[in-house]
Amino acid sequence: MRLRRPRWKDPRLIVGIVLVVASVLMGALLVSRLSATTPMLVAKAPIVPGDEIDAADLTTVEMRLGDQADLYLGTAEAIPEGAVATRTIQSGELLPLTAVGQPADVPLRPVVIPVDETVAESVAPGAAVELWHTAPAVDDGGTGTAELLVPDAVVRRIDEGSSLGMQSMSVEVLVPADSLAEVLEVLAQDERLDVIGVPGAHGLAP
Repeated sequence: MRLRRPRWKDPRLIVGIVLVVASVLMGALLVSRLSATTPMLVAKAPIVPGDEIDAADLTTVEMRLGDQADLYLGTAEAIPEGAVATRTIQSGELLPLTAVGQPADVPLRPVVIPVDETVAESVAPGAAVELWHTAPAVDDGGTGTAELLVPDAVVRRIDEGSSLGMQSMSVEVLVPADSLAEVLEVLAQDERLDVIGVPGAHGLAP
C-alpha cells in the first residue's frame, strides 16, 4: 500500500496544528504569570498584637507570588481603617490578611514587669516569651519554688530605665486575658516574675 501525502484539509492535521498552537500559548501564559511581580507590603520592624498597622511602618517590595498574592496586602490603601495586628508580624515579613483585624480581635492585655537585671538577647520586641513566677521560701534557709505562669506571652517593648537609676528597667509584655489575674496578683505581692525568651520562636535564633 502506498502512503498518501496528508492534505491541508485533513481533519487530523488540523487537530494536530490546533493542539500544538494551544500548548505553546498555554506555556507562554504560564511563564508570563510565573514571572509577573506584584507589589506587597512588608514590615520594616516587628509589629506586635494590638499595635495599629500604620503605612509608615511598612515598605513595598515586588514579589512573585502567583496565586498566593491574594493572601497578603499589597497597598496601604487596602489596610482597613483602624486595623491592628492580631499576631506578631516580624521585620521583613509580608503583611498577611490573617494577621490584620480590629482591637476586639486581640485576646491579649499589656502588663509592665519590672526587672532587676539586663534581659537576654532573645527578649526583644515581638518575641515570644515565658513568664516564670518564683515564690519566696517558706522556711528560713529554704529555696523558693519556680513555676511557669504564662507560656505564651509576647514582648511589646523594653524600657531600659534611666542611667541615674531613678527609673528601673522594665519589660512590657502582652499576656492572654485569662492569665491576667494571676500575673497581677504576683506583681501586687512584689514577688519575682522573670521574663524568659524562647530561642528560635518567631524567627529568633537559638
